[in-house]
Amino acid sequence: MLDLVRAANMDRDGLVHAFTTRTGGVSEGPYASLNLTRSRGDDPALIATNRERARTALGLDHLVFATQVHGRTVVRVDGPPRGDQPAGEADALITDRAGIGLVCQTADCTPILLFDPEHRAIAAIHSGWRGTVQDIATATLEAMASAYGTQAGDVLAAIGPSISPANYRVGPEVVAEFEAVFAEADGILSSRDAEGGAQLDVAEACQRQLLAAGVPAAAIWRSGLCTYGEEARLFSARRSHHRGESGVFGGQAGIIGLRPA
Repeated sequence: MLDLVRAANMDRDGLVHAFTTRTGGVSEGPYASLNLTRSRGDDPALIATNRERARTALGLDHLVFATQVHGRTVVRVDGPPRGDQPAGEADALITDRAGIGLVCQTADCTPILLFDPEHRAIAAIHSGWRGTVQDIATATLEAMASAYGTQAGDVLAAIGPSISPANYRVGPEVVAEFEAVFAEADGILSSRDAEGGAQLDVAEACQRQLLAAGVPAAAIWRSGLCTYGEEARLFSARRSHHRGESGVFGGQAGIIGLRPA
């Protein structure tokens, strides 16, 4: 059985979504067990089985992935994928087509799912610290507005599991980038430590960007789960690094789709 995290505000007719966890797959070792990410050495056949289990559990016809590059590119998806090919190099996907599950892959970064109930349009966003300082959340809302007529005030947002500030110290160069973007960084960054670094809350930064873009506070849900702290349940890139196993870890995902007829 898959262990899926659901957002209460996304419980809507015709909409399916989930934030996957480690549970319910066939991968082994550091990838155990529901690893959905191909780029880190796991057996491709096992990953394909895991992806099929996630697709089946959500009742979708297809899952669409992107080659994530920590940028702010948004790709519009108008049909099923070509075989198992990614939709392109991007960190956000949007669609208004039923049966297609949009996927954002994470292992500490912040996954964001968006739903526009007025125009029946959706988005999946991968927002790491680099994507956050580039405000990929607002770029995605702008892309939805252009493609579907989406108004931010109508949008529902779900922010999934990501690394918590307690487990995420960044260096002074990253602190400087966030201070340049956020005029008020209290609550996003802790006070600087003796080396000029600080604890960073990327999910909080993403929530503030959604609010600034016009998404109502009452329409935003946050999981509160920490990928680093929930070892039995979630993959974490930083936890792997701290154990001397950099690059050897699996990935979970945020998935959202319009239910097929």
